[in-house]
Amino acid sequence: MNKLNENTNPNDFLLSGTEKYIEPRTYFNRYKQILLNLDLGIYNFHALRHTFATRCIENGCDPKTLSEILGHSSVKITLERYVHPSYENKVLMMNQLKPLYL
Repeated sequence: MNKLNENTNPNDFLLSGTEKYIEPRTYFNRYKQILLNLDLGIYNFHALRHTFATRCIENGCDPKTLSEILGHSSVKITLERYVHPSYENKVLMMNQLKPLYL
């Protein structure tokens, strides 16, 4: 885990309006309730990291930056384990090459 620096605002890690740090179970319980309310089924909380990584790459984030944001020791871990390109995105990428071959 990265150390806090002098520019880090401790309030970024507090629940709104309180002096208490957010308990990890609180995040999980809120996440679980949202999934239930939206009738999405139950997904591992860690799946959010995979979704975040995939959406970052789909929106043009470079792999090295994403790897550092996620705290991975290498870009290989990020790309092989966390990024899951969709079929639609693969088709989109291939269609972008089509003009080169016409």
